[in-house]
Amino acid sequence: MDDETPSLDEMLGFWVGDFEADVPLTQEKLGIHANEGFWWNRANKIGISIDEIENDQVVGHSIVAGNNRPFLGSVNKGEFHVKEPGDHMHDGEFKFQILLGKLIGEWTAYENIDIKKRKYTLEKKTFAYSPGQMLEKGKRFVDWNTVNDDGKYDAELEEMVATFKSATAKIYSINASSKLLSKKDVENLKKGDLLIIRNTIYARHGYSFKYRPLRIFFDAQEWYMPVHTDIKSDFTEIEKKNIQLMLRYEKNAVEYYDYFGRG
Repeated sequence: MDDETPSLDEMLGFWVGDFEADVPLTQEKLGIHANEGFWWNRANKIGISIDEIENDQVVGHSIVAGNNRPFLGSVNKGEFHVKEPGDHMHDGEFKFQILLGKLIGEWTAYENIDIKKRKYTLEKKTFAYSPGQMLEKGKRFVDWNTVNDDGKYDAELEEMVATFKSATAKIYSINASSKLLSKKDVENLKKGDLLIIRNTIYARHGYSFKYRPLRIFFDAQEWYMPVHTDIKSDFTEIEKKNIQLMLRYEKNAVEYYDYFGRG
C-alpha cells in the first residue's frame, strides 16, 4: 500500500454530507424558491456506509431522503466504483475516492429522473444517540411556495407551510427525549411546536426523513445524521409515551402519521 492509499480502517465506516445536484446551468430551475429569496438547491444529506472490504470487493449502503439502499462494487487504491441494485427508481452507481480524510465523488442514476447526477464531499462521522441534543437556534422555518415539483398547487405542502409558521421558541426549550411530558406541557403548544418537537425525537435517532419540509429543516441542523430508516425499536419508554401524547394533540395526527411517525 502506497502512502496515498487510505488504510482499511480509514475507509470503513459512515460518511455524511450534502448530496448536491450536479446539473448544467440550463437545469438550475430544478431548485425550489421560497419567500424572502430563500432557495433550496435540491441538496439532501446523505450517509454512505462502507461496511466491508475484502480484497478489492466492497459491500455497503447509502441512506438519503428516507431510502436505505445496499450497494456492491470494487475498490482499487482508494478509488471506489459501487452500484445499487437497480430495482428502485432512484438507484444508481457511485464513483468516489477517499482523499485526505474526505470521501469525494459523483453518483449517476440509472433512470431518467429529475436530477440524474449528483456530487458530494463527505466527512467520516460516528453516530451516537444523544437524548439531550437540542435544536440549534436560527434555523428558520421557510415559507415554501405551495407548488409541487411539477409546478402545480400542492395543498399538502401548503398545510406544512402553515404548520411551520405556527411554531414558536418552545421548540428550543422542550426536550421530548429526556423528560416525560405532561398534558400541561403540551396542551397550549402550537401545531408546529408539537410537530417539530416530536420529530426531533426521530432526528436524534438518526431517522432519514422522506417528507421534504422536515428533511430540509433537519438537514440544516449540524448535528443531524441520517443513518436509519426504521427506528421503531430504538425509542425509549419516555419517547414512546411523549410521541403518543403529542400525537393526540396534533390536528389531523392520523393523516400525518405516515409521513412523520412510523420511523
